[in-house]
Amino acid sequence: MKWKKWAAAALTALYVAAVLTGCGNSVSTKVEKVSKSEHPVALTLDANITALHMTNIVPKLSGKLVSTPLTVGQEIKAGEVVAQVDSAPYQQSVSTAEAELVAATAAGAAPSYSAPVSGGGDSGQRAKLDVWYQMGAISRVEYNQMMAKAAPAAVQAPSAAPAVDSARIAQLQQAVQSARDMLGNATVYSPIDGRVTAVADNASVAVAGNVLATIQQMTPLVATFAVPEMYISALQAAKQSGSLTVSVIAPSGESENGELTYLASAKDPSTGSYTAKITFNNAKNLFVPGEFYHVRISTPQEVSQITVPKTAIRTKDSGDFVYIVNENGLADARSVLTGDEEDGRVVILDGLQEGDKVIKDPPESLEIGMKVKS
Repeated sequence: MKWKKWAAAALTALYVAAVLTGCGNSVSTKVEKVSKSEHPVALTLDANITALHMTNIVPKLSGKLVSTPLTVGQEIKAGEVVAQVDSAPYQQSVSTAEAELVAATAAGAAPSYSAPVSGGGDSGQRAKLDVWYQMGAISRVEYNQMMAKAAPAAVQAPSAAPAVDSARIAQLQQAVQSARDMLGNATVYSPIDGRVTAVADNASVAVAGNVLATIQQMTPLVATFAVPEMYISALQAAKQSGSLTVSVIAPSGESENGELTYLASAKDPSTGSYTAKITFNNAKNLFVPGEFYHVRISTPQEVSQITVPKTAIRTKDSGDFVYIVNENGLADARSVLTGDEEDGRVVILDGLQEGDKVIKDPPESLEIGMKVKS
């Protein structure tokens, strides 16, 4: 905390020293009073590129992967196997459940039978046949045939089958289905075409419920950017009239045309700007999700804008700035957000207001706090 206070005091001292250095000195230079004028909208803005569709690969089973681990940058097709968990233990679970179901079903369905019942029939008729055979009235063959007719065939009497345990059978059927579902989850397929953009620290092991990898679709893509408030009405009108042209620009200078698919109806209170999105095809594979690129958005629709001479713009590590003359007639610096340049003038998107006095071409000797004579 003491160091922070010392640093703040040191920065304040340096600023005061710079102002004091400029005090008492003066510089003669040209000054322009800021005003607005009508110009067609032509904006080049920073945009973050994201995938229109992405998916996280989340295994439902834990286990060692027997498939080749996914790697960042790998191209994937929809329906392609992206993870194969070792299925041996889950296959064993299916076999066990099926065996238990077969055993339970067989025990409840197999009927049992009693031994054949012999004898019975017409005993009086059989006695007559015996007498006739003894008297020689019939032959042995006739005797056997007539005895067979007189004695009914043996009857198999089924014994009562054991009661079927329906609840147990249903439970085992459910167990078989659950085991098969688990086995089916051992194989994970990609739902989309895309590129692997992230993988787990240990990509050779699946952990149920944890993200194994992220796949992002490479086309189409979405460019998200912020639009200054003063351009919103013009962009809305241009979109409805079809006079809006948008594109996304790669570092190589190549570009892809797109469509303005979203324009916020309310501004972001933290930035004072409106969020917009362009959807475009990445046909040339120029863009990578997660990176920043420039978007170009233009329309003949005119907007009242502030412009300053290009010579007034200065650049430092923190961005662009201009020198202004404050109400005391002293030189000061103002950070600005710059837009497009046309005919030697640069559009100021943010940082200046009408009536501000900008130094048109600041001399090298100019310092903050100097008296400015124009």
